[in-house]
Amino acid sequence: MAYVVGEGGTKMVLSSATKKWKDFKSTLTRQFILPFAIEKEKLKEAPQLYNFIEKSEWDAFVASRLSPDFEAVHSEQSQRREKCEYNHRLSRKGYVGLEDQLDETMPGEEIDRSLLWKMAREDKQGNIPDPKVAEKAKLITSVFLSTVVRHETPQ
Repeated sequence: MAYVVGEGGTKMVLSSATKKWKDFKSTLTRQFILPFAIEKEKLKEAPQLYNFIEKSEWDAFVASRLSPDFEAVHSEQSQRREKCEYNHRLSRKGYVGLEDQLDETMPGEEIDRSLLWKMAREDKQGNIPDPKVAEKAKLITSVFLSTVVRHETPQ
């Protein structure tokens, strides 16, 4: 069987498939391998949900995920992730997309980086759910406002 992809769509389709494959392996690792790393008996067969995975493929995958090399990389990335204190909520849009969106909604106004930082951490209702991030946003807003007032006050 074959699927014909329109002109220029090959890159998008392959990129999407790559991401889904990576996500699938990550899900298997997080939900079905790492929690049972000590209980090797539970790792002998693929989960019922994924019964299409051949035994030899499952065994090779489990071995790769329990290898010292993978554990070193996993640990390093986990430590790196823990250092991220103020997570943004922009998803694929990124800062560039947020800035473009603000250009459309606030034409002609200068968009300060502090405004971008704060808006990147707000949910769809405009709230910042993480108290630590909310506190930092308050601090940034107060510093920004005091700077604006200082620059607008005639000398």
